[in-house]
Amino acid sequence: MIRRCVACMLLFAYIFFYPAGVCFADGALADHNAYSNLPDAGTKKDGVQLSYLLSSKATLEAEEAVTQKSVSELVPELIWEWTASLELEDLELEDAVLQSAGRSTEMQGASSAVPVTTPSTAARAAVVMEASTRRVLYAKNPHMKLPMASTTKIMTAILAIELGNLDDVVTVSPRAVGVEGSSIYLAKGERLTLEQLLYGLMLRSGNDAAVAIAEHIGGSVESFVKLMNRKAVQIGARNTNFVNPHGLHDDMHYTTAYDLALISAYAMQNPVFRTIVSTKYKKIPWEGRNYDRVLQNKNALLWTYEGANGIKTGYTKVSRRCLASAALRHGMQLVCVVLDCQPWFEDSAALLDYGFENFKLHTAVAKGQVMGYIPVKDGYEEKVAAICRDEIALPIREGEEKEIAVEVKLPQYIKAPVKSGTKVGYVKVTLGEDVSIKKDLYAAADVKENTIRSNLKRIIDRWMGAGFGF
Repeated sequence: MIRRCVACMLLFAYIFFYPAGVCFADGALADHNAYSNLPDAGTKKDGVQLSYLLSSKATLEAEEAVTQKSVSELVPELIWEWTASLELEDLELEDAVLQSAGRSTEMQGASSAVPVTTPSTAARAAVVMEASTRRVLYAKNPHMKLPMASTTKIMTAILAIELGNLDDVVTVSPRAVGVEGSSIYLAKGERLTLEQLLYGLMLRSGNDAAVAIAEHIGGSVESFVKLMNRKAVQIGARNTNFVNPHGLHDDMHYTTAYDLALISAYAMQNPVFRTIVSTKYKKIPWEGRNYDRVLQNKNALLWTYEGANGIKTGYTKVSRRCLASAALRHGMQLVCVVLDCQPWFEDSAALLDYGFENFKLHTAVAKGQVMGYIPVKDGYEEKVAAICRDEIALPIREGEEKEIAVEVKLPQYIKAPVKSGTKVGYVKVTLGEDVSIKKDLYAAADVKENTIRSNLKRIIDRWMGAGFGF
């Protein structure tokens, strides 16, 4: 609309001021020699070339061309050129506005590139988190307290793995038999290993298996629940409270999407846990029958999503559908939590896609990297290298690597003798307020003491070792 108004105004000006334009052009040609030494420097205003300004040599050359064509041909051409430049300016301004809003246009015929946008989800609360750094890549109502249903069993499983022995034989008590909800149909007195019960817990979501495990690890369900809540605090899930090991509804049994993501990320660091929750099918014994229980994992993402490797579904009438999922791509382990989400698998897949498409792992510190040198006092070597044993990699958006800060803390000196592997300091990697990772640094080599006393002792030890004596 603006461009049309400008074009109309220019046409109006052309009609009424055409005679003056002719005189103007003739006068400009008469004065051309006075400007013949001007440099080739056009003038730009807001990115648009104003080629018709008299102070430009290019303009004078255009005016000289009037002798080659009539002014009646030149003026409409100038009007068209200015209008075209205004159109270009409008397009550049529109693109700048779109880019500032997180979008961009790319002229390719009649089509434009589709921008990557933040996904929406039907979940009441959701979080996508990178497991090793705990960086939140996406969040919706992350600290809203909500029921979690059978995703409770993530905590039940990781505690059993850490505190129990997988080969332990568990005898099913009367309390574990006939627990309402999902079940693997345990019988009183039935004997299964702790590992077999864990598969029944995480693949088929057996509430009876949860009670049997809780009694075996904690001595009673009540004592095990105390362990669950203590572990939640240690992990950092401070807005979570457990009342039971299976997730059947209780008003005092709740979590948040952020807390459950923390618990899930913690659990996914354990190789035994990862193996169990990534298993699609498992056979375990069924005592008293001539066939085994065949367990199929309820997590559909294991079949449909590339890189999916966990972890747990959940449902009650109150909580509705809940899902903690996980996927590994290009070395980056993501966990995704959706609470009260009807399209739980579809939304989880979309959220995981968002994480993988917009964040990439960036290595800030390589495994075994030398982070500095420490002077050694009274040593055969003047200094010793301080190395980081672990890789520190962060999930970052494009361009965020410039914002990563690496701080190394080492002592002014260290006194010999120094033993390889001695802790000598730390390295801290931060990315704004989102990520803060601290790792210990260790001496890379032995450094022997070099003093009169130590040398004399070394001579005597060698002498005695050679079979000489007093």
